[in-house]
Amino acid sequence: MKTHASVVVIGGGAIGVSVAYHLAKYGWKDVVLIEKHELTSGSTWMAAGNCSFFHGNYYCTQVNMKSIEIYQQLEAETGQSVGWHTTGSIRTADNPGRMEELGYIYSMNRCLGLDVSWITPEKMKAMHPLMNVDGIIGGLYWPDDGDVDPNGITMAMSIGAKKNGAEINTHTQVTGIDRTPAGDWLVHTDKGDVTCEFVVNAAGLWAPQVAQMVGLEIPSIAGEHTHILFEAIDVVEKRDTYLPLVRDPDRSIYIRQEMDSLILGLYESKVKQWNPKGVPWDYAQTELQPDIDHIADFIENGIYRFPIMGETGFKHVTDGPITYTPNGDPLVGPAYPLKNFFHACGYSFGITQAGGIGHYLAGWIMNGEPEIDLWPVDSRRYGSYANWAYNHEKIEDTYPRLYSIICPNDWRDAARPNRTAPIYEYQKQAGAVFGDYYGWECPNYFTDNAADRRENPGWKRNNTHGYVGAECRQVMEKVGILDLSRFAKTRITGPGAEAWLNRMTCQKVPTRDGRIALSPMLDKNGNFKSDMTVTRISGDAYFCVTASVGKRHDQHWLMENLPTDGSVCMEDVTYRLGCLVIAGPRSREVLAKAAYNDVSNPAFPFGTSREIYVGRIKCRVNRMNYVGELGYEIFHPIESQTAVFQTLMAAGQEFDLKMFGMYAMDSMRLEKGYLAWKSEMNVHHTPLETNVAWTVKMDKDFIGKAGLEKQKAAGAPRQLICLVCQAEDADPWGYNPIFNGDQIVGMTSSGGYGHRTGKSIALGYVPPELAAPGTRLEVEVLGKRLAAEVVAMPLYDPKNERMKA
Repeated sequence: MKTHASVVVIGGGAIGVSVAYHLAKYGWKDVVLIEKHELTSGSTWMAAGNCSFFHGNYYCTQVNMKSIEIYQQLEAETGQSVGWHTTGSIRTADNPGRMEELGYIYSMNRCLGLDVSWITPEKMKAMHPLMNVDGIIGGLYWPDDGDVDPNGITMAMSIGAKKNGAEINTHTQVTGIDRTPAGDWLVHTDKGDVTCEFVVNAAGLWAPQVAQMVGLEIPSIAGEHTHILFEAIDVVEKRDTYLPLVRDPDRSIYIRQEMDSLILGLYESKVKQWNPKGVPWDYAQTELQPDIDHIADFIENGIYRFPIMGETGFKHVTDGPITYTPNGDPLVGPAYPLKNFFHACGYSFGITQAGGIGHYLAGWIMNGEPEIDLWPVDSRRYGSYANWAYNHEKIEDTYPRLYSIICPNDWRDAARPNRTAPIYEYQKQAGAVFGDYYGWECPNYFTDNAADRRENPGWKRNNTHGYVGAECRQVMEKVGILDLSRFAKTRITGPGAEAWLNRMTCQKVPTRDGRIALSPMLDKNGNFKSDMTVTRISGDAYFCVTASVGKRHDQHWLMENLPTDGSVCMEDVTYRLGCLVIAGPRSREVLAKAAYNDVSNPAFPFGTSREIYVGRIKCRVNRMNYVGELGYEIFHPIESQTAVFQTLMAAGQEFDLKMFGMYAMDSMRLEKGYLAWKSEMNVHHTPLETNVAWTVKMDKDFIGKAGLEKQKAAGAPRQLICLVCQAEDADPWGYNPIFNGDQIVGMTSSGGYGHRTGKSIALGYVPPELAAPGTRLEVEVLGKRLAAEVVAMPLYDPKNERMKA
């Protein structure tokens, strides 16, 4: 075994081997993979091998697409059979909610150029004669889906990896991981040590134990999954073509052909966790004891949908462990707060994504940035709250819902509440209905109607619509208060702070105390990295605020780029400071009554920051907000939040101050054309394509400048626009295709209903020649094309007179 390498990949399942294969294929010859047993001996050996384009997320669908592309080429490249069969697949619906979900998936898939079509129950029956279509109202069909031999693709990629210079070591166990004084990683094994620059944790079932070796706790727990191979079925054996894979999510089952028979896979109503406190190191490729009673109801579901299985015996019942995370998606990418340590684990659908994630993660490691936006699977999407105990509760809810209807506002109750603001009980008393944002309980909307204390999730306007509208009008006409304590907050100090921050953002950081600047951070290509505001507090001290869900992502980026000379200090103050926002035309009157300082417009103009006493608590107050009304962000010691809140509510009583929630804020920011991180601001877009191009200051050096210079010279290929859509009861959510005639010319990035303007709104990107106000286009929502018109942005208060009043 080598003693030095560029990268060590830990884990010899399909994921780990794919990462090693792609790194070697793309030019890194010094790649070492370490597997404690044989390749595929963790979860890969028992995988069903289904390969579908379906995923509820746009970018994860791209990973699936890349996997299928790779699998279809592997045999020709390596000589190893991978057992690929193109069978096509059907996904059924037996209720209107499921049809809405499929409508969203259909439109999103069309943005990706996938071959997908609606299919009737009659057509399903013709394609799969063994299928009982009773109760089905429709579905989707992908003709290019298929299945693969999990062992075959892993072995093929291992051949390719070795062919390109990678070293694969089996029967070698990692026993520890340390850092060298020079900053390299030192991977200890029972066969010797390897010093390397990068480590990839692709240890599957053992990924949590590997993470613990470097002081991390990751939310990944093993659960049992069962699939059943039936005895030979004559009508299947006699067919000349493969039957399509069928997923019946409403019965939580999938069925596909395996040689001369059928495989039934199922996700029962209660997961059987397996060694949740740590999988034994000596486990390898051993089947677990099936519990037929535990899965009996779902076997009945399979027999209902495919009656012939009720007449056929079991040939083999496969019960084995696979890993689950809190939301069922894997943990991929840089491991906060470490440098050059990556995760590629937590997979419950590893074969579907192994090829693709190996490709994309290899590029991420080699180039420093992912080729596509992998935030949906980024391990940093979870904070410290997502520990083992949290996931232990969460997957009890996740597993049976893996086939539940996907919709954007389905807030699950498991492992909640977790992190609450001090005013949480006040919010509850006011009728708050909460969502879970990076572990924080945040009100989505408020209602005094007990029947609406639970949102009816779906893709159409629902029971929250009226309440959200009332909150928007409250902020527009009077004044509202919003808790945004979940903001990620970082204090930057030191003699090198100003120069360093100027390098980290395309904007010039403030040079006067009390000034605030919108300061996007970019990657080396000039694409959006993060959305940040920078406030100069005093001298060499700055206060930086970013999105709560991006806390680890953003702070990791800052940490990785800190100067090594000690001239800049970075301090996370997220949980030390709360933030209350008051906004609306009467917000200044509320603050004036609550504060001991002059808050008049001359004394406290827009875009400035002041230290002000709100009641008896000294707060940092920023005159800005995300809803486009006169307003203030009031940062305060978190332990004093109740006192600040009570002071504001008392002062606001005569002005009818009321609380509002996240849904109202999002509605109002759409009307103002304010960008959202990982919607408008992702790794596929630059500021030059948006309405924040003014933040780019090309007369200084910053990360991403060369990329922007290149784009500026060539011309931005896309432009962010605001569309008003002729919607009735379903608004765009994002990832909707934008049509010019019959041609897809762009895609929405986010959308919703603007209650102050009474318009259905979408933000999205199109070629610049289609960006002029008045351009007539169409937006496809839930499979239906809606007339839409490009309008000047912002749609609401275009001169910003209200916010700057």
